[in-house]
Parts: sequence; structure tokens; C-alpha cells
Amino acid sequence: MDSIQRRYLRFYWPLALMGVVLLTGRLAQNFVLLHYEAGVEELAVYALALAVFGPFRAALIFVSQMTNVLVRGPKSFRHSLRFVTGISLVLTLPIALLAWTPLGPMLLPFIYDVPPARIARIVLYMRFFTPLILLEGLSRFGEGLLVQAHRTATVTVMHALELALLAGVLATGMWHGWDPVLTISLSLILPRVLYLVLAAGLAALFHHHRHPEEDSALSLREMLAFFLPMAGTSILFSLTRPIIYGFVTALNPTGDPALPNVDVIVAVVSLASTFEAIFLGAVNQFRHLMVTFGRDELAQLRRFMVRTTAVITGLMLVVVATPLAELFFRYLQGATGETLRMVRQAVWVTLVVPGAICWRNYYHGQVMVHRRTGGMLVGALMRDLSVLVGAAALSAVGLYNHVTATAMLPLAFSSEAATVMLLTRSWLRAAGQPGRDRQPEAEPAPD
Repeated sequence: MDSIQRRYLRFYWPLALMGVVLLTGRLAQNFVLLHYEAGVEELAVYALALAVFGPFRAALIFVSQMTNVLVRGPKSFRHSLRFVTGISLVLTLPIALLAWTPLGPMLLPFIYDVPPARIARIVLYMRFFTPLILLEGLSRFGEGLLVQAHRTATVTVMHALELALLAGVLATGMWHGWDPVLTISLSLILPRVLYLVLAAGLAALFHHHRHPEEDSALSLREMLAFFLPMAGTSILFSLTRPIIYGFVTALNPTGDPALPNVDVIVAVVSLASTFEAIFLGAVNQFRHLMVTFGRDELAQLRRFMVRTTAVITGLMLVVVATPLAELFFRYLQGATGETLRMVRQAVWVTLVVPGAICWRNYYHGQVMVHRRTGGMLVGALMRDLSVLVGAAALSAVGLYNHVTATAMLPLAFSSEAATVMLLTRSWLRAAGQPGRDRQPEAEPAPD
């Protein structure tokens, strides 16, 4: 490994570990829910609630990358912070309306064909979720400052502390017999408050403006032009699972025991998605790598990303193809009986996802560096369209089940990656830089 690859590894591995830490929290939540009475039903309710909340929270996923790109000095820092605070409050409003007004019970049945009691528990989750949007936006802003300062290991430690508090809240809730909604909701809110406090304090300590000569006042129009396509990309991604779950709930809207068990299929898709997300958390950190180094080092970055993705896919295969799958889903996730059997079948289709995500993030990084984020939004539209068409076609011929529903995510990411690649190559040709995204690799620097 040459010196450049080692530099990438030093920057990347704490971020990859951070992705694993983040998903460990979701694993712990699944484990706790499945150990409640009617655990499969509780997991399904939580998955459906997250799918409703997801589009609003997802709009802020790229705030840390936006902060890394736009913040160059004191002026851009102030304007960016005000923008993130304002947009977080705007996104909180629809959550509050769904949670605290009759709109929630009125609108949710149009999304999910489930009993009214299930709708009521989804609304209860939304009430607890209301403060999370602002906490998320400000936390990601502080995280972006720390990544810009190359303090990626610090970010990972912060997430580890957040995970420790999450585990403590879950254990307390189980021990004292709290309602599942209360247990899960507090395990999201309290650790996020801790993370925000740490991010703000450590960013004030470690962050220094690395490019003050590039600092300028940022107009609202400029920030919206950068943010909105990325927010739309994230929102559309968060709609992917509601589309998948919507077609699942349509398989058996009346709860007929002769038809597929909707709760089990939703739980299976959720468990398989959580499994793949543990590994995808590491692959998704390629965006930070691309934003930081991707302007002039594409060939070296591409080599690093391909090698790392191959290792991640190999690790997934080791789990899926061995008794480790039984250990993971039965003992770490609490799946048993029919749920365990079905998730072990479905999880095989997730093996192609790391490659598709790597492919997509390589081009996502390029459009962010060059502030051409509109291509991300078009790719996201194609992602959801492919899921909608695929799920509808499979349902029409009676082939939509736990395996094919899980396979919608690989289909989605592949469609998105192909779209973003074609659009990126198109504007590179228009800019007189054809083939820049595939530039040959330079000789490695001597050690």
C-alpha cells in the first residue's frame, strides 16, 4: 500500500467504524423490540413509523458534507449555521402536524393499509420524533466541521458514546417494563442530545477555518441551490422503503390467515435491511472521502474504493454463507421461527448492494465537489421509479414476497448509480473534460 492509500485509510477507517457504530444502535433496538410481547408486531410498527418519519429526517443526511464544502471562513460559517437551523425548523413542522393534529390519523391510512390501533401507535412514535429533526441538523453541522478538521476519529468516539447511552436507555426500558414506543423513542432522543453537546463543544475546540481565502457571504439562493437537490435525493431514498412496505401491506390488508403474514414480511425486510446497512454504513463514508480528496485524486480514490468494497462484500458473504447468519439473526436480533427462516433466504440478495453503493457514491462525490448536485436528485427519482415499477410488476404476477421485496433495494441503488454516472459524464463532456471521471492513475508517490 503506497503513502496515498495509507493517507486515505487513516482518514477513512474511523468513518467506516462510525457507520458500524450507528447501525449497531438499530440492531439493539430491533433486539429489544423482538423481546417484547408481540415483538414481531412491535418491530413492524417501528419500521412503518420510521418510514413515515424518514423523509423529513433524511433531508438532513448531507448536511455534514454540505458543511465541509461550503464553510470556508467566519462568514460562510455563520450563514451556513443559520441556514441549517432554519431548514431544520421548517422540516419539523410537517412532523408536528402529523403527530399533534388530526392530519396524522387521517393521512396515514392512505399510506398503510393497517388497523386503526396500528395507526395510533405510529402517531405516538411521531410525537416523540418531533424534536429529532432540529437535533439531527445541528449535530450534522458540528460533525461536518470536525470532518473538515480531519478529526474523523473524534467523530467515531462521539458516536460510540452515543451508542453507549442508547444501550443504557434500552436496557433501562426493558428492565422497568416501559412501553416499547417510550423505550425506543428515548433511545433516539437522549443520545442525540448528548451527541449535539459533544459536537458543538469539540468543534469549537478543534475546528479552524482551513480556507479563509475562499470565504465569502453565502446567499440563501446559493445555499438552497446546493442543499435542495441533496435533500431531495435523501427524501426520495427515504420514500423507497414506504413504497416497498406499501406493496407488502397490500398483500393481505384484511389479515386473512390464508394469505401472507404482512407483519412477518415487513419484519424480514427490516431485518435484512438492517444487516446490509451495517456494511453500507462503511461504504457510504466514501462520500466524505470524495468531498475531501476527490477534486484532484480520482484515480487513487477509485482504486481505494474498489478494494475496500471488495473486502466489505467478502465480509458480508462470510456471514450470509456460514452459521454466523444464525448467530446474527437469532441471537443478536432475536428472530425465530418463520421470521428467521425467511430472513435467511432474503438476505442473499443484499450481497450486490455494496458494489452498487460504491459506484453511486463515486459519482455523488464528484457532483458535490463541483456543486452540480442536481444530478443526485434525478438519480434518486430513477431509484424510486424503478422500485415502484418493479414492485408493481411483481405484485401483478404474484411474485412479490419477502425475497423480492428485499431485492428492491439492490434494484434501486443500481438504477440510481447508472443515472448519476450518465449525467456526470454528460456535464463533464459539456465542460470539455470527457473521461475525467475515469482518469488514469498516476504513479504512486514514493514512501
